[in-house]
Amino acid sequence: MDIRAVLFDLDGTLVDTLPDIAWCLNHVLSLHGLRTLQPDEVRGMIGGGVAAMLERAAVGLDAEQRQRLHDDYSSCYHDNLVRRSRVFPGCIGLIERIADKGLPMAVVTNKAHTLAERVVQGLLPAQRFAAVLGHRPGERLKPAPDIALQAAERLGIDPGHCLFVGDTPVDLLTAKAAGMPAAAVGWGYGEWQALLEQRPQFHCQQPLQLLRALRPEQVRHCASQSATPIGSL
Repeated sequence: MDIRAVLFDLDGTLVDTLPDIAWCLNHVLSLHGLRTLQPDEVRGMIGGGVAAMLERAAVGLDAEQRQRLHDDYSSCYHDNLVRRSRVFPGCIGLIERIADKGLPMAVVTNKAHTLAERVVQGLLPAQRFAAVLGHRPGERLKPAPDIALQAAERLGIDPGHCLFVGDTPVDLLTAKAAGMPAAAVGWGYGEWQALLEQRPQFHCQQPLQLLRALRPEQVRHCASQSATPIGSL
């Protein structure tokens, strides 16, 4: 498979944003007199955008209540964006190795565009990414392929040669809709079996294993990093 560019999801793929998301969500749920959630409960709500997360976190609210909750969460998260979030171990090394191969990279996320840029600037080697594309008002969220196709166009690479890397079924469905090969990662927020059910072209449990999708001769090196090597399905 001829991979010429790599598109990364952000939350749960490159950066563990769960601590900040869960803290802000529970803060506003408490303010509104609603039940707070355990981090593992919040983990399964990440990936489909803020509105979808809040609908799952607070069931039974009317439209006005949902809007107030949304506004309060957005304000809280804006002020606490990277206080507790951390890059997943191995991801900086992966980014640098891909850059060394001369492959362009982009971040493609359902996080609001301005917030995505702040996370990348604050926690990642931002200069390594040719584009950071988050959600803008009026645009469709993943799994619609729009933002992934925009990224491919920005990079000047045919979608069929762009590897889409993500940690949830939403990401893998996005890749499929965009006509891109997909790689599922096992260190994020998605359930592993649910990821495999989407039949991604590649799957890995540790970041450096992803190199196998980019260069077949890396198989021996990458497989030594984990007992569950990346593999074609």
